[in-house]
Amino acid sequence: MLGIEIGNFNIKLLVGEKKNKFFGKRLIINTPSNVITNGKIIDINSLADVINETLKRNNIKEKQVCFTISSSNNIIRDLELPLMKEEEIEKALYYEIEQYIPDYENYVIDYRYLPNIAEKNKTIRVLIASSPKDIIEKYVKLAEMLKLKLEAIDIYSNSIYKACKKMNLAEGIVSVVDIGAVVTNATVINNGNYIFSRSIEFGGNKITQIIANAFNIDFQAAEEYKRSKKFIGEENYKDIEDTILLSFSEMFQQLSRIFDFYYATYHKNIQKIIMLGGTSKLLGLREYVEDYFRIPTFVTETEDYLYFLPVYGCLLRGE
Repeated sequence: MLGIEIGNFNIKLLVGEKKNKFFGKRLIINTPSNVITNGKIIDINSLADVINETLKRNNIKEKQVCFTISSSNNIIRDLELPLMKEEEIEKALYYEIEQYIPDYENYVIDYRYLPNIAEKNKTIRVLIASSPKDIIEKYVKLAEMLKLKLEAIDIYSNSIYKACKKMNLAEGIVSVVDIGAVVTNATVINNGNYIFSRSIEFGGNKITQIIANAFNIDFQAAEEYKRSKKFIGEENYKDIEDTILLSFSEMFQQLSRIFDFYYATYHKNIQKIIMLGGTSKLLGLREYVEDYFRIPTFVTETEDYLYFLPVYGCLLRGE
């Protein structure tokens, strides 16, 4: 099966191989300008052309495809319901959906049962995932244009969770913070059990633009600077550091609220932060985050982990 993640900056393609514990052929290509915004495909023809060309050039013959979608318009809610009969659960879920998604007619909605957490085994845990129909319909159309059979469209945080669980990254109480180009996804996992996730409207493009403005260079060159020069904790770049950290401050505050919510609900602290995404490679950021939250923080060193965990997760069916 072929997994595809279409980001604002890059497109990741991954061929799943059952023989390989992790994954097979993997490719990263630049996303053409103005073809996607916040998970919504704007120019489907240009997008189909560049993906088709990549598949042909790399001799990829897969006939099945799944997508993982990152968008601040996705709505994900984890619910705890009292024990009840199965037919009663569906009615209760419709009531809850109306509370969280007032215009639910315009969303594609799915749900699945979650394992109960210790000390809370007298309830039923349900994960509701939804995405606007106008986003989903474009991905269905894209699969048709690529002449591929669509197997699944997965929500980004669910893909992250499945990948982390499969790769044994979810031991203890972990928050996986994936800093995308436009949206940051924070997912909380308790010893392999999905707890909840939230999207934060902050992305690495803001940091890249700060660097581009500071050095009067183009966006692509600023991306290279972001990964090769140390702006945090370096006296020579104090002004840039202050501007970068000011930009990060709102995201840190929202993460703090997420961690506080977890503590208030489960009376336990986050034990580990795993940062993903290109911006997580910003030199000095890991140390700053660890000091800010007083929580051990890790940045994956392997490029495969860094770029392909979400798209790998969407390939894991039935996990």
